[in-house]
Amino acid sequence: MDDKKRILFVDDEQSVLQGLRRMLHKMRNEWDMEFVTRTSDAMKVMQNTRYDIIISDLRMPATDGVQFFEKVRKKYPDTIRFMLSGYSEQPLQGRAARCVHQFIPKPCDAEQLKKLISRAFALRDRLKTKEASKIVSSLRSLPVMPKIYQDVINILADPDCSPRQVGKMIGRDIGMSAKILQMVNSAFYGPPGKIVDPVHAVVYLGLKTVEALVLTEGVFLKLSEQKNNEFHVSALQQHCVRVGAMARNICRAEHMTDDSLDVAAMAGILHDTGKMILIAKFSDRFAEAIRISRQEQIPLYQVESELMNVTHAQLGGCLLDLWGIPNTIIEAATFHHEPWQCLVEGFSITSAVYIADIIDHRFCCGLGDGWCEDIDTDYLEQLELTDKWKKWCQMLLPVESGEYEYVR
Repeated sequence: MDDKKRILFVDDEQSVLQGLRRMLHKMRNEWDMEFVTRTSDAMKVMQNTRYDIIISDLRMPATDGVQFFEKVRKKYPDTIRFMLSGYSEQPLQGRAARCVHQFIPKPCDAEQLKKLISRAFALRDRLKTKEASKIVSSLRSLPVMPKIYQDVINILADPDCSPRQVGKMIGRDIGMSAKILQMVNSAFYGPPGKIVDPVHAVVYLGLKTVEALVLTEGVFLKLSEQKNNEFHVSALQQHCVRVGAMARNICRAEHMTDDSLDVAAMAGILHDTGKMILIAKFSDRFAEAIRISRQEQIPLYQVESELMNVTHAQLGGCLLDLWGIPNTIIEAATFHHEPWQCLVEGFSITSAVYIADIIDHRFCCGLGDGWCEDIDTDYLEQLELTDKWKKWCQMLLPVESGEYEYVR
């Protein structure tokens, strides 16, 4: 059986397709690549062949790339979608953000393109079930808290608003933070994986682009009141912001660089991204996992693995990876329950998020969540952090929730 990965390229310019074909010629033994000039032809070939990735131009004569990708998303939701886009097409990217995983600049760099494709394939292989892969690929956006969403709109409506005001408010919400970082870390805007601070992201994108994103229907999906109440999502959001602030303080105590402090803060905010996916797409099974975790005092991620063959940590890490979020944040989301599984040796941002998460679960918050295990003392000893663990608990516990808003 042929297990080669399949990629479909769509562009109305034959010269662009020929350039892509030459660019990726060395990969022909690893990837099965098809090149077509019309979206109608693309839809025809997809009826008979399953493609893992589709890379399409944004502007085409018959159907623009956004309309094409909307059709693909609905009919083939597990397909990964990358869009080729020129700088002059930037205003259209607000609409495209509803259905595209990453933007690629035109003309594109060969090595950067290979890296994006290889990373997407590796991500797909990490998920154990087709259902989980389909959920991650099909997700347009994470649910956002209606109040925070409305607060961002109100701030943007003020002609005197600043990027700092907008970025700080966005940084209070998991879904909005992830989406804005997805956009700004796209290859289209420069070297991917560089920006982790929502304030920097707003400055880089510009207030008009951010406003277009926020107001475009379907880019941000507002969480229903029912799910907010059932899963205590407001408390989950506050927990994540507190973990981000604690992780920053722990990294500061370990004398990490200022840039690392920013990464630690956002890694904490996004570490439970996978729970938002489960709330949106697997709510019944997630509720059952929470019930079993509490009742039997088993860590929630272990129950998830038994019930669904995937954990919130794996789902969150994979979505952030697919969206092009910086690697350090992906690692923290993926390994925040088992930092010893991470390839980084010694103390790391993942270590800080792991420690902050347990402190907050154990001592600070009343999440409607699963049972939380104790800190792994062997891991602390391995990092020579046993004495510091006690100090961190004393240092971080007195801080009130309100002090943990996202700040630089």
